[in-house]
Amino acid sequence: MTQANPFGEVLAALCAAPTKPAMWNVLLKELGTASGVNKAALISHHLPQNNHRILATLGDSINDRENVRLYEEVYCQFDEWTLRFPGSGSERVVQGEDLWPRSELLKSTFYNEFLKKVDVCQMACVAVAGPSGILEGLSIYRGPGEDEFDRQQFAVLEQILPHLRTALYTRRMLLELESRVSDMETALNHLNAPLVLVDATAKVLFANRNARAILDCHVGLVSDGGSLKAQADTEEAALRATLANAISARKGEAAPDARPTMISRAGKRPLQIVAVPCWPETLTTPQRTAAVVFITDPDQRPLARPEALRILFGLSRAETKLAMVLLDGKSLSEAADLNHVGRETVRSQLKSIFLKTGTRRQSELIRLLLKLPEDNTGTVLTK
Repeated sequence: MTQANPFGEVLAALCAAPTKPAMWNVLLKELGTASGVNKAALISHHLPQNNHRILATLGDSINDRENVRLYEEVYCQFDEWTLRFPGSGSERVVQGEDLWPRSELLKSTFYNEFLKKVDVCQMACVAVAGPSGILEGLSIYRGPGEDEFDRQQFAVLEQILPHLRTALYTRRMLLELESRVSDMETALNHLNAPLVLVDATAKVLFANRNARAILDCHVGLVSDGGSLKAQADTEEAALRATLANAISARKGEAAPDARPTMISRAGKRPLQIVAVPCWPETLTTPQRTAAVVFITDPDQRPLARPEALRILFGLSRAETKLAMVLLDGKSLSEAADLNHVGRETVRSQLKSIFLKTGTRRQSELIRLLLKLPEDNTGTVLTK
């Protein structure tokens, strides 16, 4: 070992890496110091999709951008170290020689066309199996002119394994969360209706593209200090009450109030503001979201209720059809006949709607539906 506590530096880098990707490279540098190697890589393999991505590298030749591209696009398919790696349940230090005998490696396309370029013929690895055929491995390498791996290198990799497992799992979860939030924001930005998400203190968490266009005009309704505000004092008090009611209703402390708040605008027709309580266990929105605020601009085409139901509450098309029929005043029996399904089917669909919308009775569901923007076409979704 070249320093008093090299593993402490490795562990520190591992803890920081999931939230700061540049630390993966720092991790490999500290790993090299601790294990006495000068070539290493962290690679994510999605085996079913044949997708291989190098996340971090150590060593000039391995770090070369062209060599990274060649591995990811071409030579990953010849990498028998990965293709022969044990499946799930084999989270341990694995030596390349045990997977792919040196005599076979030296005759391979992978070695003669790629590994030679990066001065590699030995590999030792710890890998973590993720979901859906994902294998993420941290490997250290040595060249043909270097000593064989010894107990020191294996010991460091064994120490790393449980912490690496946690770090890579955290990274996957963060990436999944980022993807879900990104998908949600993309969907909301495609809505025709201006929409704003607020937290329990009525602070704006997200405003879609059309809502931002209204707020950026600074006419009537504005975002001031991170909060939605009306420029007129009397309208500001009403807006505060509307948001407070929706937030309280989410907590079960008040009944939802379906009356819209009017926000006047110079030279334009007034905006209508409706706030809907947000149940984070059912809605695909950030967990801090307490209410969804719809802004109806009479100078724009409003969002259809069916579209809002599908995107905000995740209702299926069949559930959306049922909700719209019930809103039209029809009974469950009439809804079954109109939608050409059995009585038990509509009861099951209604239970699912209750679960997804956070309501418990038809009357609560209807009140919620009335708070959503009205379909300007006056038609019921039939497809």
